[in-house]
Amino acid sequence: MLVEPTTLTPGSLIEPDDEELRHLKARRAVAGDEIRLFDGHGKVAEGHLVERARRLVVSVSAVTEVPPPPRFVLGVGAGDKERFGWLAEKAAELGVTELVPLETTRAMSVATRLRTQHLDALRRRARQAVKQSGAAWAPEIREPASVEAVAGPAAESEVRLLAHVDGGSAPEIPRSAPVVVVVGPEGGLTDEERELLISRGFVAVRLARDLLRFETAALAAAAVVASQRARSTR
Repeated sequence: MLVEPTTLTPGSLIEPDDEELRHLKARRAVAGDEIRLFDGHGKVAEGHLVERARRLVVSVSAVTEVPPPPRFVLGVGAGDKERFGWLAEKAAELGVTELVPLETTRAMSVATRLRTQHLDALRRRARQAVKQSGAAWAPEIREPASVEAVAGPAAESEVRLLAHVDGGSAPEIPRSAPVVVVVGPEGGLTDEERELLISRGFVAVRLARDLLRFETAALAAAAVVASQRARSTR
């Protein structure tokens, strides 16, 4: 069950919101059933259902705090809002820590592009995705930003990748290294945007044999990073 941050403490009673109550009813949950809770900010709790005033609430018994994952910023051209919403769910499942809609030259011409007023819905979708996947951390959905902003000063040991059809193979990614990946919108980045990123240390990588739609390319990039980090833990 997904709850708001700061509410998870041992001994607390959590009242499910209407959406969670619908899920419990669909599961035919009853008092005594065990429940797992997440806040999307690193807390995972165990509890059980109890009945209070003819309403089911969760009594929290134990709380575990999971350390945050290594920083993984995914900057993606702010294309169609519905496809970007699907991407937000998948990014949450693949360990992205920050999803940044990019206001690129070609994204601005998309009539159905993601805008600031769509961000709250995007954040809800990302948080729901971590509940389904069992992840402790949901990605931060950032305000739309420019390519210049994402290409700012690099952190120490940061890996910077740019999805591009003419790029090479993805490099090895150390498990704890911060990663920033940029994926252009439909139609790609302009030459000027691409040259700016390359000048700031981004390495062009090819993700597939053919051209990909922006959300597919972003998902492929996230999977590359996730698989590299998983491999390095063995």
